[in-house]
Amino acid sequence: MSKPSVICIDLDGVLVDMHWGLVRLFGDDPDKYTETQWAEVGEWGLSIPKGDFWGKVRSQGIQWWLNLPKLPWTDELWAAAQATGATCVVLTTPAPFPESSYGKWQWVNENLHTQNILIGRPKEICAQPGTWLIDDRAGYGPRWEGRGGRLLSLKRPWNKDGLSIGEILKILKEAC
Repeated sequence: MSKPSVICIDLDGVLVDMHWGLVRLFGDDPDKYTETQWAEVGEWGLSIPKGDFWGKVRSQGIQWWLNLPKLPWTDELWAAAQATGATCVVLTTPAPFPESSYGKWQWVNENLHTQNILIGRPKEICAQPGTWLIDDRAGYGPRWEGRGGRLLSLKRPWNKDGLSIGEILKILKEAC
């Protein structure tokens, strides 16, 4: 296996528990959700009955983004990626308002102690040989790998075919 020169890691659903924050914001108790309910929430919480979805998120301001919790594996995943010697970058798509970008940047700065964050779309413009993407959306695979990169798709309730966090950590360790 070749070593990565750059590892891009998605923020929402991979490093930060945005889904927990969305479920809570829209009036449910995320701590009581079952695996099936999380699968129904899906990518970006799209199945949450929401009306003005982004308007409600935006009304919470930057603080909403800063209060999102890390996922249980965040620190271990970030450390394992860094241990490969690759340049590690958080790669995230913004919500359609500036508070999202600033909130995400500040969260990464405070929680991962880095300013290595790229906010924008499409993600695949960062793909090239030697560049890996760790993301909870398998749909990036064809576009990322079509440009010579490698996708490590993280298994989540909405991405049943992905790799477990343990499998991804093992791949990163083997890349050291």
